[in-house]
Amino acid sequence: MRVPRRFLATAAAVPLLASVMVVLTPGVAEAVTCGQSWSDNDKTGSGFPDGPGDGGVYMHTGYYGDCPSVGKVRGYRLWYHCYRTNSYGNTWTHVRMDGSNINGWVYDPYLSNGGSTVPC
Repeated sequence: MRVPRRFLATAAAVPLLASVMVVLTPGVAEAVTCGQSWSDNDKTGSGFPDGPGDGGVYMHTGYYGDCPSVGKVRGYRLWYHCYRTNSYGNTWTHVRMDGSNINGWVYDPYLSNGGSTVPC
């Protein structure tokens, strides 16, 4: 029995195409851990929210943008505790809003002076 060339070409291309599809499949998103520990190592550091738009910033439960927000703050002094670098290489500062016990993590570029200089 003679097999047509078109069939052979198609049969050879299918495994090649399948291997390319595996290579092009996007990877699983990195798992984000929230609620990271911190300590009040920065006894004198402070700054103000300086986020995009209205200047307000969201404080998060961890040092990733995907962590839940504890609220948005604008216009209040933020007291710095310390900073951490996440797995993407971005630095976040743990802050406390002046006059309250409200605290969380803020992305450093959204702080008026770039955030804390003291690691956690």
